[in-house]
Amino acid sequence: MSMKTIEVPDYVSDEFDRPLSHPSKRANAINLSIDRVYHLAAEALKGLEWPDWEIEGQNYHSLNNVEPYGFERVGSRFYIYLEQRGRKMPIAVFKSYYMAADYFVWLVSKGMRAIQWDSFMDMEP
Repeated sequence: MSMKTIEVPDYVSDEFDRPLSHPSKRANAINLSIDRVYHLAAEALKGLEWPDWEIEGQNYHSLNNVEPYGFERVGSRFYIYLEQRGRKMPIAVFKSYYMAADYFVWLVSKGMRAIQWDSFMDMEP
């Protein structure tokens, strides 16, 4: 995936340039935590057939999934997009995967669903 540069205030670029971190120092803790967040977001949207949605390249998705809302990671950033005619149209970019997941679920469900953060604690590193 090619990456381009856009101008943002210094405080934004400083935050977004920091590497992802996790309180647990175990190997792969960040990826395990992100996988849990994807699972929780998908669980929150389970059974919701409108509108179409996908998480992390169709690892989780709605039944129809034609022109979906999407949630994916690229490097240390998390993107929310709407796909139209095969093109991803960006809606938001986040540094925090927790905030990205909350926003994604809220957006897709039109405010009717929320993530149950106390679920699947055994997936945490």
